[in-house]
Amino acid sequence: VAPPSSVGGRAFDATCSLVCVDSTGAPVGVDPDARDDPSRNIIVWLDHRAEEQAARINALGHERLKTVGGTISPEMQMPKLLWLREELPDAFAATDKFFDLSDYLSWRATDRAVDIRSLCTVVCKWNYDAPDVGGVGWDRSYIEQIGFGADELPPSSIGVTVSPPGAAIPGGLGAVAAAELGLEPGTPLAVGMIDAHAGGIGSLGADPPSAAAAVSPAFLSTEHKLESRLALIAGTSTCHMASSIAPCFVPGVWGPYYSAMFEGTFLNEGGQSAAGALIDHLIDSHAAHVELEVEAGGGPRTLALN
Repeated sequence: VAPPSSVGGRAFDATCSLVCVDSTGAPVGVDPDARDDPSRNIIVWLDHRAEEQAARINALGHERLKTVGGTISPEMQMPKLLWLREELPDAFAATDKFFDLSDYLSWRATDRAVDIRSLCTVVCKWNYDAPDVGGVGWDRSYIEQIGFGADELPPSSIGVTVSPPGAAIPGGLGAVAAAELGLEPGTPLAVGMIDAHAGGIGSLGADPPSAAAAVSPAFLSTEHKLESRLALIAGTSTCHMASSIAPCFVPGVWGPYYSAMFEGTFLNEGGQSAAGALIDHLIDSHAAHVELEVEAGGGPRTLALN
C-alpha cells in the first residue's frame, strides 16, 4: 500500500448531479417522497422531472441557449433548480449553496473552506457565459427571465469563483477530509470536472496544454491533432466529445463550451443519455437471454424499465 506521503495530489470527477446544502453545510432534502430525509439532497443527472420547466425556458429563446445547441435539457441545472423552486419551495429556500457534484466534493475536501466552481461544470450545465472569451459570467437577465427572482441564485449560491479544471485549490486537503481519505492535510487539490469530460481527456491521451499552447493551432493540428479526433465515452450514456480552436455552433449539439475539457479550446458534445438502458433492453429482450443467463449460472433476471 502506498503511503499517504506518496500521493502528489487529487481531484474529483463526478456526474453532473445537483447537490443542495444549507448555510451550515448540512444537506437539504429534495426528495418529495421523503421530505424529512436530509440525506436525499441530490437530484441525479438523469432526472427528467424538469421537462416542463425546460420546455418553458426553451420557448423564451434567450441568448444563453446558443451554447446548448439552442435547446436546454432537463438534465441541466437551471431546469432542475426551477423545478425545485416550484415543486419544493421550502427546500429551495432552505438551500444556501447549489453545487454540481464534482464541485461539492472539492468543497468538502477543503473542509468546506474554499468554494471554487469548475469552468467545466458551469459552462456545460449551468449556462455560465465564460468571461475569458467575452462572456458575462452569470447572466442575470437569463436567470430572471426564466423565472427566478432578483434576489434568487446569487453568485454566492452558485459560484463566485470559477476556475478551469486542474487549477490548484488554495490550501489543498483540509484536515478532516484528509483523515477521511487517509491522506495528509494540505495534499494538493485541483479543480475537478464532469466524469465524461475527464474520460475525454483520458481517451484522447493528450497532455494538459499550457496557456500558450492551448490557443495555438499547432497544438491542436500537429502535436495532438485534437481537432481531428473524437472521444466516445460510453456508460449509462454515450458522449461524443470534439474539441476545436474556434467555437462551432451546431443546432441540437451541446456547446461550444469554453475550456470544458482542454483549457483554451472549445468543446462540442452529442450522444444518447439512454444508451446504457437501451443496451440492457436489447440484451434482456433477446430470445436467447433467459437460456444464456441460466447457462452462465446467474439465473434469469427481470428487466425493470423506469
